[in-house]
Amino acid sequence: MTQSPHDHDPQRRRLLRRAATVASTTAGAGVAAAVGLPAAAQAAPGDSLIMGTTNDAGVQTTTLNASEGIAALSLNNTEGAALRLVPSSNLYPQVLESEMGTMAVDDQGDLFIRAGIDSDDGATSGWAWTSEWATMSVAMRPVRVLDTRSPDLRRRIVAGSANLDPATGKLKPGGPIVVALDEYVRNGYAMKGNVTVVGMTGPGFLTVWGGDTKPTASTVNWWTSGQILSNFLFTRLGASGAFRNVITIQATSSPTHVIVDLTSLLVGHPSQIVSGQA
Repeated sequence: MTQSPHDHDPQRRRLLRRAATVASTTAGAGVAAAVGLPAAAQAAPGDSLIMGTTNDAGVQTTTLNASEGIAALSLNNTEGAALRLVPSSNLYPQVLESEMGTMAVDDQGDLFIRAGIDSDDGATSGWAWTSEWATMSVAMRPVRVLDTRSPDLRRRIVAGSANLDPATGKLKPGGPIVVALDEYVRNGYAMKGNVTVVGMTGPGFLTVWGGDTKPTASTVNWWTSGQILSNFLFTRLGASGAFRNVITIQATSSPTHVIVDLTSLLVGHPSQIVSGQA
């Protein structure tokens, strides 16, 4: 499935909320009869299934066989989609007690499936992988996206250039810079790589984050001048103005040069990686 065209919003997945919903509702048993999902279509034994009427096969089972390359069952609809799952805000908690094989779309747009084998009730619940909420890490050829020592490698800075020392290019403490990675990814979720600090004049630390409010955590720390230190970097991507894939960098206490190397991007689908980069 492909990424939806809306602006990147990492909060839209709400995975922790869903996990809490499952945990708080699986304890309620005996509600299978209340599941508000359509009953499976059935036909009387030996008869054809007639649309628009009630068909009941009783305890009989229908088996579909197909020759190689031919679909066993084909649902066609010239007026619209062949199969339609309508998002609903009323799936929980009943859907957690539905029959195996049940599919539903919740109000977040995610496909819920009731399948598999569980030792307790014979079925397991989960969400199908879609680019709406799941991610994959796509490795790239390592590329240096920022080096404040080089004017050419400062060109991806799209905001905060005034926070660089005009003589040395070092990042001054207290003022952030914003670096855009739009040439590498479209609506990405996060990046992986390395951040290096060099040429600091005293103790301090550096924080790298996706955008919005600066977190209190540090990404790399140093305790004296003249060090060269690096650390693994894994941070979400934010948005800034027209740029949809940015990281924000801020030094504290001491000026320093900053180097960022990009090695991997988290996306919903590999097609989000700009061609030739992965």
